[in-house]
Amino acid sequence: MAAPTEDTLTKISTDAATSFIQSFYTALKSDRTSIAAFYSPVTSTILFNGNVVSDGSAVQDIFVNQMPPTHYEVQSVDCQIINASFPTPTAAGVKPASQRSVKDMSLLVIVSGYVRFGESQDLPQRGFSETFTLTPNPAADQGPKAKGKRDWAIQSQNFRLVV
Repeated sequence: MAAPTEDTLTKISTDAATSFIQSFYTALKSDRTSIAAFYSPVTSTILFNGNVVSDGSAVQDIFVNQMPPTHYEVQSVDCQIINASFPTPTAAGVKPASQRSVKDMSLLVIVSGYVRFGESQDLPQRGFSETFTLTPNPAADQGPKAKGKRDWAIQSQNFRLVV
Protein backbone atom coordinates (compact mmCIF):
# COMPACT_ATOMS: atom_id res chain seq x y z
CA MET A 1 0.00 0.00 0.00
CA ALA A 2 1.43 3.34 -1.03
CA ALA A 3 1.89 6.08 1.52
CA PRO A 4 -0.86 8.72 1.38
CA THR A 5 -0.03 11.89 -0.52
CA GLU A 6 0.22 15.28 1.17
CA ASP A 7 -3.01 16.25 -0.59
CA THR A 8 -4.80 13.21 0.88
CA LEU A 9 -3.53 13.95 4.39
CA THR A 10 -4.49 17.62 4.06
CA LYS A 11 -8.01 16.74 2.91
CA ILE A 12 -8.53 14.20 5.69
CA SER A 13 -7.23 16.56 8.40
CA THR A 14 -9.23 19.53 7.08
CA ASP A 15 -12.43 17.47 6.82
CA ALA A 16 -11.84 16.09 10.32
CA ALA A 17 -11.30 19.55 11.83
CA THR A 18 -14.34 21.01 10.05
CA SER A 19 -16.62 18.15 11.08
CA PHE A 20 -15.35 18.21 14.65
CA ILE A 21 -15.80 21.99 15.02
CA GLN A 22 -19.32 21.94 13.58
CA SER A 23 -20.48 19.18 15.90
CA PHE A 24 -18.60 20.42 19.00
CA TYR A 25 -19.93 24.00 18.94
CA THR A 26 -23.43 22.75 18.10
CA ALA A 27 -23.26 20.52 21.20
CA LEU A 28 -22.12 23.45 23.36
CA LYS A 29 -25.14 25.40 22.20
CA SER A 30 -27.92 22.83 22.08
CA ASP A 31 -26.84 19.33 23.17
CA ARG A 32 -24.84 19.91 26.34
CA THR A 33 -25.46 16.45 27.76
CA SER A 34 -23.30 15.01 24.95
CA ILE A 35 -20.21 17.14 25.65
CA ALA A 36 -18.28 14.50 27.63
CA ALA A 37 -18.36 12.18 24.58
CA PHE A 38 -16.08 14.60 22.71
CA TYR A 39 -13.18 13.97 25.10
CA SER A 40 -10.58 11.26 25.11
CA PRO A 41 -10.52 9.12 28.25
CA VAL A 42 -6.84 10.07 28.38
CA THR A 43 -7.04 13.87 28.44
CA SER A 44 -3.85 15.67 29.29
CA THR A 45 -4.87 19.29 29.86
CA ILE A 46 -8.12 21.23 29.69
CA LEU A 47 -7.91 24.96 30.40
CA PHE A 48 -10.69 27.57 30.38
CA ASN A 49 -9.26 31.07 30.75
CA GLY A 50 -6.33 29.63 32.68
CA ASN A 51 -8.47 27.47 34.97
CA VAL A 52 -7.76 23.74 34.90
CA VAL A 53 -10.73 21.43 34.29
CA SER A 54 -10.18 17.77 35.13
CA ASP A 55 -11.86 15.94 32.23
CA GLY A 56 -14.70 15.90 29.70
CA SER A 57 -17.31 15.07 32.34
CA ALA A 58 -16.27 18.16 34.31
CA VAL A 59 -16.55 20.31 31.16
CA GLN A 60 -20.02 18.89 30.55
CA ASP A 61 -21.00 19.62 34.15
CA ILE A 62 -19.91 23.25 33.76
CA PHE A 63 -21.97 23.71 30.60
CA VAL A 64 -25.02 21.86 31.93
CA ASN A 65 -25.11 23.34 35.46
CA GLN A 66 -23.21 26.64 35.45
CA MET A 67 -23.14 28.26 32.01
CA PRO A 68 -25.94 30.35 30.56
CA PRO A 69 -27.01 29.50 27.01
CA THR A 70 -24.16 30.21 24.58
CA HIS A 71 -23.94 31.04 20.92
CA TYR A 72 -20.60 30.54 19.15
CA GLU A 73 -19.76 32.20 15.86
CA VAL A 74 -16.64 30.57 14.47
CA GLN A 75 -14.66 32.95 12.27
CA SER A 76 -11.60 30.87 11.44
CA VAL A 77 -10.32 27.31 11.79
CA ASP A 78 -6.79 26.14 11.13
CA CYS A 79 -5.49 22.63 11.49
CA GLN A 80 -2.11 20.98 11.32
CA ILE A 81 -1.17 17.32 11.47
CA ILE A 82 0.94 16.65 14.56
CA ASN A 83 1.59 12.95 13.98
CA ALA A 84 0.52 11.27 10.72
CA SER A 85 0.85 7.81 12.30
CA PHE A 86 -0.56 8.24 15.80
CA PRO A 87 -0.35 5.16 18.06
CA THR A 88 -4.12 4.81 18.51
CA PRO A 89 -5.13 3.05 21.75
CA THR A 90 -7.22 -0.13 21.48
CA ALA A 91 -8.68 -2.53 24.02
CA ALA A 92 -5.59 -4.73 23.53
CA GLY A 93 -3.04 -1.92 23.83
CA VAL A 94 -1.95 0.19 20.87
CA LYS A 95 -2.90 -0.35 17.23
CA PRO A 96 0.15 -1.77 15.41
CA ALA A 97 1.67 0.47 12.74
CA SER A 98 0.75 -2.10 10.09
CA GLN A 99 -2.97 -1.71 10.95
CA ARG A 100 -3.07 2.10 11.07
CA SER A 101 -5.07 3.97 8.46
CA VAL A 102 -4.81 7.53 7.20
CA LYS A 103 -7.26 8.52 9.96
CA ASP A 104 -4.80 7.41 12.65
CA MET A 105 -3.29 10.86 13.05
CA SER A 106 -3.25 13.52 15.73
CA LEU A 107 -4.27 17.07 14.86
CA LEU A 108 -3.76 20.56 16.20
CA VAL A 109 -6.91 22.63 15.61
CA ILE A 110 -6.99 26.38 16.25
CA VAL A 111 -10.34 28.18 16.31
CA SER A 112 -11.21 31.84 16.73
CA GLY A 113 -14.47 33.71 16.69
CA TYR A 114 -17.10 35.24 18.92
CA VAL A 115 -19.21 33.91 21.75
CA ARG A 116 -22.36 35.36 23.32
CA PHE A 117 -23.37 34.22 26.81
CA GLY A 118 -27.16 34.38 27.17
CA GLU A 119 -30.16 33.97 24.89
CA SER A 120 -30.79 37.58 23.90
CA GLN A 121 -29.44 38.67 20.51
CA ASP A 122 -28.78 42.08 22.10
CA LEU A 123 -26.09 40.80 24.47
CA PRO A 124 -22.51 41.67 23.54
CA GLN A 125 -20.29 39.15 21.81
CA ARG A 126 -16.81 38.44 23.12
CA GLY A 127 -13.89 37.25 21.08
CA PHE A 128 -12.42 33.85 21.83
CA SER A 129 -9.52 31.70 20.78
CA GLU A 130 -9.45 27.95 21.32
CA THR A 131 -6.80 25.33 20.63
CA PHE A 132 -7.47 21.59 20.54
CA THR A 133 -5.29 18.54 20.19
CA LEU A 134 -7.42 15.83 18.60
CA THR A 135 -6.52 12.16 18.52
CA PRO A 136 -8.29 9.17 16.95
CA ASN A 137 -11.21 8.10 19.12
CA PRO A 138 -10.70 4.42 20.04
CA ALA A 139 -14.45 4.13 20.78
CA ALA A 140 -15.20 4.87 17.10
CA ASP A 141 -13.85 1.43 16.15
CA GLN A 142 -15.83 -0.47 18.80
CA GLY A 143 -19.16 -2.02 17.90
CA PRO A 144 -21.40 -0.96 15.02
CA LYS A 145 -21.01 2.48 13.49
CA ALA A 146 -23.74 4.30 15.37
CA LYS A 147 -24.97 7.80 14.72
CA GLY A 148 -23.09 10.20 16.94
CA LYS A 149 -19.89 8.14 17.20
CA ARG A 150 -16.99 10.49 16.88
CA ASP A 151 -13.85 9.68 14.90
CA TRP A 152 -11.81 12.23 16.89
CA ALA A 153 -11.50 12.95 20.61
CA ILE A 154 -10.13 15.96 22.47
CA GLN A 155 -6.87 15.14 24.17
CA SER A 156 -6.09 18.72 25.20
CA GLN A 157 -7.93 22.03 25.00
CA ASN A 158 -7.19 25.65 25.81
CA PHE A 159 -10.03 28.22 25.67
CA ARG A 160 -9.43 31.97 26.10
CA LEU A 161 -11.70 34.97 25.90
CA VAL A 162 -9.65 37.56 24.04
CA VAL A 163 -11.61 40.78 24.39
